[in-house]
Amino acid sequence: MTSPVTGVVDLGDLTGRGGDPGALLDLVRREAAGAARVQAVHAVEDAATAWAAARAGLRREGVLRGVPGRSGVRDLAVVARVAGDPDPEVDALPAIVPLFPVSLVSAGLVVRDGAGRVLLLRTSYKVPWEVPGGVLEDGEGLRAGAAREAREELGLDVSPGRLLVLDRRGGDGRQPERLLALLDGGVHDDDLPTRCRFLDGEILEAAWCDVAQVRARTGPGLATRVEAALDRLASGDPSAALLADGAPEA
Repeated sequence: MTSPVTGVVDLGDLTGRGGDPGALLDLVRREAAGAARVQAVHAVEDAATAWAAARAGLRREGVLRGVPGRSGVRDLAVVARVAGDPDPEVDALPAIVPLFPVSLVSAGLVVRDGAGRVLLLRTSYKVPWEVPGGVLEDGEGLRAGAAREAREELGLDVSPGRLLVLDRRGGDGRQPERLLALLDGGVHDDDLPTRCRFLDGEILEAAWCDVAQVRARTGPGLATRVEAALDRLASGDPSAALLADGAPEA
């Protein structure tokens, strides 16, 4: 139904309409003529309709959680096309790309002392300790992101070396898929933890930890990555360890 005041066409619930992508494309093309906005919803789990709607130029804008209806409570994806969006028959990528899996990319540093111990950080926001590092910012490379995180967390300049580990962690209901990288943070003097400057209250303590302490203080995923990184450094293998959910890729 079209609102004459706003120029918005609401196609309602498209769930189950993905079996005929051509018909959905024709519907959106017809309703979009002269409209400022064409919008609809569909069940989040309806992958066929999600793809057909995207192919018709309807971009996913978000999810309405816990919407009650005749068939019970559902999560509904909100999709829309606005005036000025590309013709989906010429360029459908802007609408299709949001359907692809999204991965957060983080870069951490394996910083060591002369005895081979690893620098771990105790944070104010969770129990497991961490290595210096964090999620990359838009357009940031692994080395640049790891160096920035070291400056922010340690108050020190650390020059990241080569990539040691790349671990792909599958997503779940709490967080998306992640690509977790560990880079060589180099060997440093024993007094490095005392030279750290924690400026924002996020980091509470830095300490050198042997492998047993790494296992005891970190989560199992990080412990596995750190051990794989140390193995690479000890063996002299120049390649990075590729892991999937903490296990070597087949």
